[in-house]
Amino acid sequence: MKLAILSDIHGNQPALEAVLEDLQREDPDYVVVAGDLVNRGPHNAEVVDMVRAHPEWRVIQGNHDELVADWVLGRASENLYNDPAYTPLNWVAEQLGNERVAYLDQLPFEHVVELPNTAPVLVVHGSPRHNREGLRPSLDDETLATILEGVDAPVVVGAHTHVPMARRVGRWLVLNSGAVGTPFNADPRAQYLLLEWRNGTWAPRFRQIEYDRQPVLEAFERTGYLDKGFIVHIFRYEFLTARSHLYYYDFWCRERGLPMNMESWQQYVAEWEARQIAAS
Repeated sequence: MKLAILSDIHGNQPALEAVLEDLQREDPDYVVVAGDLVNRGPHNAEVVDMVRAHPEWRVIQGNHDELVADWVLGRASENLYNDPAYTPLNWVAEQLGNERVAYLDQLPFEHVVELPNTAPVLVVHGSPRHNREGLRPSLDDETLATILEGVDAPVVVGAHTHVPMARRVGRWLVLNSGAVGTPFNADPRAQYLLLEWRNGTWAPRFRQIEYDRQPVLEAFERTGYLDKGFIVHIFRYEFLTARSHLYYYDFWCRERGLPMNMESWQQYVAEWEARQIAAS
């Protein structure tokens, strides 16, 4: 028995196409998409349509899926509508249209995989507690055990952090499926998780799939997305470097008392790239 879990596609059509080709070769018995189909990348409608073309897949809601739905349906915090960092959501919503947004809005928080003669697998986007709480390698065992308290399934798979992980914590096997569209582990390949039932247990196998990334970089400009706000430049740079930057840039600005805008972003990039050169 073989289970595939893919997540954090983030509007990256070529990455999803590469994973689909790999899934054809691997031929899993069951597929779960662990959220964040949209936002960050330029191919949001295309990705939603590709996922929906597989009605046998189980799909759960990620925090970006929820954010876009809340934004369109007027449920986002009032301060976000006045924050220029969030204005690119208008473009994402336009690309999706109301029917796709309604689809994202109805996605469930979690899914339990219960296949014949196997142990249950709980799949969430972030953690069993919240879709923005990631299961990440930096968390110690005690913290992870607290997060998983009350979970019956012996295997828990999260996403959200864009960094693959496999840890044994108490009675749980804790996994993170990594990211299809925007990995943050310095590996730009499309990444997802396979679980194979062998000798009475689920054995994880992380997949890394090469694909041509240039069309994605070009699509940021060709579609006009890059012109919708400085934060889109951050999304593109995170895709380009396969590293997380938005969180660190926010902290960097706060530390220096600088506003988050294109000027400070360019300064951050110059400093970050200088550190990379010095460390090489």
